[in-house]
Amino acid sequence: MFYKIILMQHTANIFISTAAGHFFFNPQEIVRMEAKSNYTNIYFTNKRKMLTSKVLKEFAAVLEPLGFLRTHRTHLVNKQHIAFVSNSVNIVMKDESIAEVSRRMKSGVMKVLKDAARLNL
Repeated sequence: MFYKIILMQHTANIFISTAAGHFFFNPQEIVRMEAKSNYTNIYFTNKRKMLTSKVLKEFAAVLEPLGFLRTHRTHLVNKQHIAFVSNSVNIVMKDESIAEVSRRMKSGVMKVLKDAARLNL
């Protein structure tokens, strides 16, 4: 299956084209993304999951400017759907899923989250 990611400038929707059809969705509907080898699982707010053949790096390039945060080489999370950061420094999402934070990215992730929390006060 071939997938294509396009950020539509005027609507802020993500478009993925597959052999099965075309999918449009708002990036805010995405809770998190998880890399699995050369594939990416996309987890949505409605508990739906989609598997794509694009690597997480391609999604990160498009979604980081829209409020997503790379926490690990295998995880990209939507900051709007973070519930809390556990003592073991994993991110727990509002849908109760867990995204790992790598040791290398820990300080940068925590700084971004603290800055975002300060702006929302």
